[in-house]
Amino acid sequence: MRKNGNRLLKFAVQSVFLSVLLSVPAKVMANASGYDQKILKEIGAMLDELYDGGLIPNYVVDIRKDGRKIYFAARGTTELGGNVPVSEDSIYMLASMSKPIVSSAALRLIDEGIIGLDDELAKYFPQFETMLVAPNGSFDLPFEEAKRPITIRHLLTHTSGFTYPPAVLGVGDVAEQYAEVFIANRPDTREEWLDLLSQIPLVAHPGESFHYSVSIDVLGAIIESLTRKRLGDYLDEIIFEPLGMKNTGFYVPQEKRKLMPRVYGPATPNNPAPFFEDDPIKWKIAEVPYFGRTYDQIGHKGPMDSGGGGLYSSSSDFGKYTQMVANGGIFGKTRILSANAASLHFQNLMPNLGLEAFRANFGDAATYMQFGGGFGIKREEDGSGEADYYFWGGAANTFFWIDGQDKSVGAFFTHIAPPRYNLTDQIEEIVDRARIE
Repeated sequence: MRKNGNRLLKFAVQSVFLSVLLSVPAKVMANASGYDQKILKEIGAMLDELYDGGLIPNYVVDIRKDGRKIYFAARGTTELGGNVPVSEDSIYMLASMSKPIVSSAALRLIDEGIIGLDDELAKYFPQFETMLVAPNGSFDLPFEEAKRPITIRHLLTHTSGFTYPPAVLGVGDVAEQYAEVFIANRPDTREEWLDLLSQIPLVAHPGESFHYSVSIDVLGAIIESLTRKRLGDYLDEIIFEPLGMKNTGFYVPQEKRKLMPRVYGPATPNNPAPFFEDDPIKWKIAEVPYFGRTYDQIGHKGPMDSGGGGLYSSSSDFGKYTQMVANGGIFGKTRILSANAASLHFQNLMPNLGLEAFRANFGDAATYMQFGGGFGIKREEDGSGEADYYFWGGAANTFFWIDGQDKSVGAFFTHIAPPRYNLTDQIEEIVDRARIE
């Protein structure tokens, strides 16, 4: 009995030690020359405040320049009460951070002369040749014939007139119809999905306003049609495998599911926060479904690859992608995009629309925003018109940015749905202050 008692005591001590260990910040500074490390530590302090307050289940922040880490921090586990720490290899849902990658693939095809920036969508899918518009997405107003055709440019910049269901900034009655058609009764094939989409009115005339939408899913369908490959296979071939992005794809292999964190949201009386006796943190979050799907239902290979939101990736992998774009299409000795194609990510491809176009869709936070080839462009707030950084985020609370001046890149990953902590501005500003001129 004494031997077994000692064994149980040892196990209990180890369990408490592990619990405490996983609640302590884990930070790695690597090759941070050119940056004030004391200032960079403010990033971890800001994120620790959220974690210690029980508001986020974990975090990974990964900032790089010229292929080296400027700052890295990771804290927490893949599930509350679990024992698998998050790391640069943890596989998070990119959600809408899939859009820039698929946009890169489209820009490569443009650079190769396979498609044109101003090609009409109907050239590839004739069912979109004649479209109706329900102004502001309303079925109470008379429909109008679209003034102009939808183009590749419109798809890249979300000015196509497509929208999303209400849960993702969808507009009006049209958004409700999206929810009915694409969520309640999910199409089984790409062709069925496109046919249904072509029958639903647009919410605006193409090219006249910005509406966050399924546009990149349509762009992904064009890529599949032209390459005669599933979108994930094509991205593997031209981006993921050449860059060594071993944890990126449209599904998570079974042997890697242990690397995928669970999804959490604010706790409610019907879904209370968990309590762990040895955990000093009082959690205010609980596991939630992600757009109606449980953890066991996400991460699997589906009938279609969603170019607008279906990718999974790690901070290590995503850093290689963003560094490639920041460096003009090349990472190390591997060129993915020509310098010209990469530059289209950073160009305002909708110059006819002013800064107010984005405020209408995203609120005051988008006051200084424009849009390039799949990337948001954050303008300086001093009125100079200069780009502060390029960025995007995802619905599970992931985001990234690229500094166009010094080519540093950064990403922040956690799983909170709906997203509550877009800290791009704050973290990017800390990195700016830390830079030693």
